[in-house]
Amino acid sequence: MRVLAVVPGPTGSGVVRHGLTIASALTAAGCEVTVVREAAAGQGDSCDLTSVQFTDALFGPDVASATQAFLAWSATAPRPLVVTLHDVPGSDPDAARDARRLAGYLRVAAACDGVLVCSRREGEALRRLGVEVSVVPLPVLPPAPPGAVPEWGSRPTLGVLGFVYPGKGHADALEAAAALRSGIQVVALGGASPGSAQLVAELHDLAADLDVPFRVTGTLSDADLHAAALATTVPLAAYRTLGASASLASWLACRRRPVVTAGPQAQEAEERWPGSVLQVAPSGLVAALAAAFEDPSCTWLPQPPPAGPIAEQHLAAFSSVLARTARAHPAPAPR
Repeated sequence: MRVLAVVPGPTGSGVVRHGLTIASALTAAGCEVTVVREAAAGQGDSCDLTSVQFTDALFGPDVASATQAFLAWSATAPRPLVVTLHDVPGSDPDAARDARRLAGYLRVAAACDGVLVCSRREGEALRRLGVEVSVVPLPVLPPAPPGAVPEWGSRPTLGVLGFVYPGKGHADALEAAAALRSGIQVVALGGASPGSAQLVAELHDLAADLDVPFRVTGTLSDADLHAAALATTVPLAAYRTLGASASLASWLACRRRPVVTAGPQAQEAEERWPGSVLQVAPSGLVAALAAAFEDPSCTWLPQPPPAGPIAEQHLAAFSSVLARTARAHPAPAPR
């Protein structure tokens, strides 16, 4: 199979890393894969299928412009076109923003011949809205060798890994640290996602009000991210979004068992890899964190979960799209 893999955006993005990982896995499985790092007209005319990664933050400053940019590009893309949707809306604290993003995602899905998502809950949500979708779970990939121990690593730390964006749980971490009243520092292992710089400022203000030490590391190299994950005393994933979480997968890849607030992601992780997370109700978060700081050994895994059949799952989904589009648009009979 000849695949055009369109993976726009900065290399540090989890979505971009996912797209490049899939392209590498397909190449290793014997596919002829051409990777392009921007969505532009006139790409890959000789391919059998085009695969593109989409999250609104990578295509524009807001969902409306991101949707328009994707639709303009998709009209020129070689067909069939399969989109992998990331960060599917459905649980944003801002209901109006959630509705705007969902409308954009549905337009993106309608412009494609096939739709993939990385979590079962995202698939269920889209199917209820009439979208035909396949679920290919995020892999847990081996991390790079760790770099130097960060200078903050000698202090008790509550860590939140990944981009800083609304609903990721940084405020929950700060409030929990304040409730514990033990001088715990909260560290955001990553930088602000596009458009979230103001949120970082608000979190610093909240930390000052709560008298909780707080730092945002900014974008980390793979080696430094691994080192930071190892140096964190207690890892936390206090978010309840529908979407698959590359941040959660990164904790697991580094053999960390994070404290995770109950929700779709926590339940799905527990079903895929029993015992991989410490799932707690939001009301029990402070007590669970207190227990984890008392015995941090509970936040370590004996080994990371297996990566899973990455290439095989994508090839099965791609083959299904190729078969369906061939039936819909059969080749003309020879004269």
